[in-house]
Amino acid sequence: MTYSQIPPDPETPRRIAFAIMALSSLALSGCAAYSPEALLHRYEGGVISSGPPPAPGLRSPWPNLATVPARPVSLSPQAQTAIRTRLEAANRGQNSLGGHHPASPKPAPPIPPVPSLRLGFAPRRAVLSSRQVALLRGFAAQRAGHPVLAAGFAPENAPGSLRLALLRAAAIANALEAAGVPPASIRIEALAGGRGGAAQVLYPRDPSTTPDAQDRS
Repeated sequence: MTYSQIPPDPETPRRIAFAIMALSSLALSGCAAYSPEALLHRYEGGVISSGPPPAPGLRSPWPNLATVPARPVSLSPQAQTAIRTRLEAANRGQNSLGGHHPASPKPAPPIPPVPSLRLGFAPRRAVLSSRQVALLRGFAAQRAGHPVLAAGFAPENAPGSLRLALLRAAAIANALEAAGVPPASIRIEALAGGRGGAAQVLYPRDPSTTPDAQDRS
């Protein structure tokens, strides 16, 4: 068998290189057209693949600075006070009912003072009876937290009158303490010039009218 040798074509290498380049471009274009992201976007409807909307006013004309309003004139303090007064009056008118201001609630009536409790003692004695102890218990329940005065008296011309008056005041104070009055809220006074004893509620006074801080009922 005889083989004939074909002489090489000088254009063959160039043709081969051109074919390789064409195949490479086709392969790259196919990968770009059928990439996984493109397939996912196409499956989801294609909205995600579209670009974001343009910014608001992107294609609007530039603003005209000549249309900017002038700076307002500053008001004087007198004008500001007048405007504030009118606004407050209008606010009060809106808050009123039918043009009439609602009546303010009536204050609670003051609690009547607890009357003083006078107590008698046997001559030269400083012992309270069971009835007097019960009266002091009711008196202590009505004091409404105010301090009380336990006063004892004795005849001025009797021997040891001041000591007897102090013992009577102490008996009244002990009965008040047993009724629930704190010892710090009990004031004891003894006077040699009188008879028996008394319990009084001490109410606060207005300091602008009197220097005394307590008022005896």
